[in-house]
Amino acid sequence: MHSLEGQERRRYPRSKRHLQVLFEDGGPGVLNHVDNISEAGVLCHTIKPVALMTRIGVVMDLPKPIDHRIETEGVVVRCDPDECGDDHFKVAIFFPKLSETDQEAIRSFIDLDILNSPCPEA
Repeated sequence: MHSLEGQERRRYPRSKRHLQVLFEDGGPGVLNHVDNISEAGVLCHTIKPVALMTRIGVVMDLPKPIDHRIETEGVVVRCDPDECGDDHFKVAIFFPKLSETDQEAIRSFIDLDILNSPCPEA
């Protein structure tokens, strides 16, 4: 029997470069930054908790050379207190309807980020 400890079990790779994100509808929390992004969604920080299954409009600009704006709907699938104890929350937002164009842009962004990372993850 093989141990899964230490193995990546996520379906999509992630970029851990911090990005700014805007909630197009004003959102139920004030976003600080994105911790990571994948084709499935984002993990971000808010200063207020956000209820699970909340639908929220997300607008995010991927920087050059990708230079692509993503405008999509997300669904909050996790909201946990930040382990730093600074009254912030980690909020996982799933993208249920991401367009193929947006998926390709995120994939390209992640590929570039991994390629340029000084310490690629195993």
